[in-house]
Amino acid sequence: MTYPLLVQLDRAGIDFTCFGHPWVSDIFSSTGFSVIASPHVREYLHMRRQYRAGSFTHAILCPSSFSALIPAKLANVSSVGHHFMCSERVRQDVERHRVEQYHALGQPFFGNNTSMQIPQDFIPLNDLSCQKAKSALEVHFDGPFVAVCPYATNLHQGQNKEWPHWNEFVTAYRDKPLIGLVAAQDLDRFRKEFPGTPVISESLSVTAAIMRKADHVVTNDSGAMHLASFFGAQVLGLFGVTNADETRPWHGKHLMSVEGKWAASKDVLAYLNAN
Repeated sequence: MTYPLLVQLDRAGIDFTCFGHPWVSDIFSSTGFSVIASPHVREYLHMRRQYRAGSFTHAILCPSSFSALIPAKLANVSSVGHHFMCSERVRQDVERHRVEQYHALGQPFFGNNTSMQIPQDFIPLNDLSCQKAKSALEVHFDGPFVAVCPYATNLHQGQNKEWPHWNEFVTAYRDKPLIGLVAAQDLDRFRKEFPGTPVISESLSVTAAIMRKADHVVTNDSGAMHLASFFGAQVLGLFGVTNADETRPWHGKHLMSVEGKWAASKDVLAYLNAN
């Protein structure tokens, strides 16, 4: 969800480097952004060294946590973020989408044009990722299909973000072939829970390329949902315990819970049949 912020910084001519987890370099491999991806990105001393080595003057902190702020303080780098101890605090409007919240952090660098439109670009894919996606799909079938991403890693305030009707849906859906897209650690779980449904686990860029080929990508409120959204897939996000106003797919559609109840399997079937 930081992608529109990064696009706007790039278009404004700001010289920036994106620090992130190892998978970030794969996702942004075709953007032309300067990316430093490391498994040590959460370590204070590692990030302090990175800030100093790069002679950075500012750090835009998307996480609002104190732990994200500490390395900038240690490196004596001016920080811009939502945390009240940042050098330049940008008030967080929790009524707005997370994309809008992140984009607002770039306002000190964009100028005072408050009417500036948030970029609506999709993240680009390279030819190699697209070819790998094509080859991975050909193992299973050739033609229209629907992708399902039934898992969500993190809890939300102690509650499971996974749609409770996945088994019912997978059993009932017959219009097009289904294929699962999951992380490597979830392969065995998927094969056990959905026997007979093909499943693929690939790098995020290849997964994104597969998603773009799908007629629909049905997913929980999860990283998979945002991956599908920002790479331009036809995503349907299923919400039950999280705030859709803040984390709905930026590009795509979603179904919300009603009176504390998740959307039923028949609701998702009806949506797919109508679209």
